[in-house]
Amino acid sequence: MKKMTFVLTVLLCDQLAARACTMRVGYPDRERLPYYLGSGTVVPEPAGPGVELLRAAVRSVGCTAHLVRLPTARLRYALIDGSVDLAPVDLRDGERRYSALPLTAGGAPDTRRGIRVTAVVYVRSADRIAPGTSPRRYFKQRRLATNQGSPLGEQLRDEGYLVDSGAGDAVSNLDKLVIGRVDGFAMSLANADALDRAVQQRYGDRVIRLTSPIRASTLWLSSSNAYYQAHRQQIEQLWNWWGDNAARTLGELLRAPPAR
Repeated sequence: MKKMTFVLTVLLCDQLAARACTMRVGYPDRERLPYYLGSGTVVPEPAGPGVELLRAAVRSVGCTAHLVRLPTARLRYALIDGSVDLAPVDLRDGERRYSALPLTAGGAPDTRRGIRVTAVVYVRSADRIAPGTSPRRYFKQRRLATNQGSPLGEQLRDEGYLVDSGAGDAVSNLDKLVIGRVDGFAMSLANADALDRAVQQRYGDRVIRLTSPIRASTLWLSSSNAYYQAHRQQIEQLWNWWGDNAARTLGELLRAPPAR
């Protein structure tokens, strides 16, 4: 009887510990169709496939996600100072990391435990650009827009591209493209065609996507260094789940009908 009581007590403690496990997960406070819905600090419901992926990742280690919406540029500093525990981080190959990432045995970032993303480019149909045109060559002398505050804009500037300061969301930037204020709009996507349906519905044949991306990178679910040091085993387990499941799960969430 005492043994059974002890076992039940342990199980109850484990359940209570799981309920008490909450991770602060930061993500952008601007709408990022098709992944994040709504803008501002309040998390809407439905929140979007990207948010559901973050929730699923945290649930995989028995925790609950406390979502924190922040300007994209502030997410980096929130991870550095530990005011959030986790956040999606988009780094190009070889870029210096500023927060904890899954590493290989040799100490390099383990891309197998990240999601490969590509920066696609939309252009005006009226410019008669062949869809197979290389954006890396075409935009060396032309102006690109990116979402304001996104890492992509900074990364493209570092590579010598002329990048507009941009608006805060994809629709506003595509509007700028249509009226001729920029020559293209670039956005990093885990699924290259994820935005095509929304673009076609809003702009019809006025906007097309070039078939080649302008750059590739990896989307990590990064941890603050302090949180990783305190919860190393748990975060490693979460990263393993992300590498094994994140890309497939995101694809399923994107294909699912919107919640009502």
